[in-house]
Amino acid sequence: MRFSIIIPVHNAQATLKKCLDSIFNLDKGDFEVIVVDDKSTDKSKTIAEEYPCKIITLEKNAGAASARNTGKDNSAGEVIVFIDADVILKKDALQVIDEDFKKYKDIVAITGLLSDECPYDGFFSQYKNLYMNFIFRKCQKYIEFLYGSIIAIKREDYLKFDKNIKCTDDTELGQRYKELGKKILLEQKLEVVHLKEYDFFSIIRNDFLVPFWWTKSFIMHRGYEDIYQKRRFSHAKMDQIMSILISFLFIAALPFIQHTWAKIASITLAILFFYLNAKFFAFIYRKKGLTFMMKSIAFTSLDMIIMGCGIIAGFIYHAKTSKNKPKR
Repeated sequence: MRFSIIIPVHNAQATLKKCLDSIFNLDKGDFEVIVVDDKSTDKSKTIAEEYPCKIITLEKNAGAASARNTGKDNSAGEVIVFIDADVILKKDALQVIDEDFKKYKDIVAITGLLSDECPYDGFFSQYKNLYMNFIFRKCQKYIEFLYGSIIAIKREDYLKFDKNIKCTDDTELGQRYKELGKKILLEQKLEVVHLKEYDFFSIIRNDFLVPFWWTKSFIMHRGYEDIYQKRRFSHAKMDQIMSILISFLFIAALPFIQHTWAKIASITLAILFFYLNAKFFAFIYRKKGLTFMMKSIAFTSLDMIIMGCGIIAGFIYHAKTSKNKPKR
């Protein structure tokens, strides 16, 4: 068997049917589907039973990393494909993966990205989808991270996901491959449609927790070296890091806005922030128009502060818990 498609599932009844429909509508047919039910309390398992899937039920809610590892241990494919339960695959997804592994003999894994297509009309869902698409489009061909929505790994090169890391276990696995000198391909043609719907509170929560756990990988894998040498760590580039810092400085200057120096500093910081994010705002304008872009400018400044708070909290927490642990 060529492919094993593994889906970690926890309370995904709202999206799982569309996800499975897309899988069983793929052009390439040499695959098995393994649904790992991570102790769902909704109808996820019942939905999966309507399809020709192998279903594995975990005894307790163990997280996506454990579910992925369990799925792999019960798979037979030459290539292990992991997808989230809230994505829709395009019909040629397996064909793209197959062709890439045949073309690029030196890669161990392939990851894709979110399509700019979003099935929801709300601002926050549209914004997050476009932001992720834009960030990944800027990445180079060979990368040092994986993206959990769509990952393909050769069976012989498989390394286990770290079950002790939440949200960013995919990023951390990519760092381990990098340290082993292995190559990961970012395939721009391997797009998935994301079915996750955001409101204000869910996007704020997400954009705090992801940087919080991102810092654990940063500490474990000495991310400061990448920042210094390559001006990036994982998919976080220097302009994003600088935007976070500028947002904090701008907020810090506001209480002193009656002073001339604070006015000058605030204007300068605002100009720098816009300059660093100008390409993203232009991308938003092309996709959604002026009104959406203006909303995006305002929200991006807030979002950067939230990300920064997640990073600070993560460093405080993970620096303590990681202290004296041997390097992986």
